Amino acid sequence: MNIFLIPYTWLRHISMALWCASLGLIAWWAVLTVFVGLGPAWHPVLDGSILITTLVGTISFASLVGENMLRRRSFLSSAWRILLGVSISLGLGMVGYWLWDQVANRVLFPTSLELDATDTSLVSLRYRIGIFLLAGLATGVGPLIIRKGRGWFNHLAGGMASGLAGGAAWHILNTIGRGSDLFMAGAAMGIIWGFLFGLLAWAIPDELYAGWIRVLSWNRFSRRIPVDALDGGPKERFIGHFPRGLDLFLPSQDRVMELHVSVAVDDKQRYKARGLSLVSTRVLRFLERIDLSYDARRPAPLETRLSSGDRIRMGEGPGAAEVEFIMLPREER
Repeated sequence: MNIFLIPYTWLRHISMALWCASLGLIAWWAVLTVFVGLGPAWHPVLDGSILITTLVGTISFASLVGENMLRRRSFLSSAWRILLGVSISLGLGMVGYWLWDQVANRVLFPTSLELDATDTSLVSLRYRIGIFLLAGLATGVGPLIIRKGRGWFNHLAGGMASGLAGGAAWHILNTIGRGSDLFMAGAAMGIIWGFLFGLLAWAIPDELYAGWIRVLSWNRFSRRIPVDALDGGPKERFIGHFPRGLDLFLPSQDRVMELHVSVAVDDKQRYKARGLSLVSTRVLRFLERIDLSYDARRPAPLETRLSSGDRIRMGEGPGAAEVEFIMLPREER
């Protein structure tokens, strides 16, 4: 989870999901290794609770560690966040497992079904659905507290959805076909639980990226400047061939006017291009062309929202100057 290795494309939306899924799979493998290879000292009745709480703690750990690595926090700054968040999730996961297994099941399935409901070797989602629901909720509560309640709905709803999806995968792989496959069922549970939690609870935020303007035309090719201000406030960058005071100078032989176009960002990190010249100014993107040439009849210049990969062409003909708006990690220099 290195912000410099994650491009500003659709892949950034699933990077955290893949990270949490991989750690969920590792958690299942580690527990299985202890169960099968090392011969644990605890009673087999605890196997289910240990597996579930291990997944709860590991997936919440993955989410917090991934965020700290992306934000490039120091070890000390990260350690207390991870320790506190994982401890909260683990504690709630243990309490939730006990409440459903020992209390709710006895209330919901009394007398005739009591033996089945409390049988830990029984593979049935009917008696375990509440455990997965509460475990998923516990997975989200720890990171939510560390993040000071930001995105509370995503953490709570995403946690419950991921826990239920993991339980459903575990149940389906134990019931389809001619017989159950507890090995693959446990692996699928860890992968799907972690993947959905990473996808729904906390994805890589746009605030970790900043906008840049990069020259594409042959004159000053690859010259680039950042759009964002250092303090994160509003900022506007001007492009033209006026020799002094402009943020990005392009020579006049490239058909660029003294003050041709500007790119601005507001305090909510929304980027806009503004046409400041009567000469042709167009924003080019897939299946779309936007003319921003200045209209003297209007009280303000035309503007349009910018997305990463948009190109701005200034002037006409084969020698026209062209720049590209791109999103790069905020620490890029």
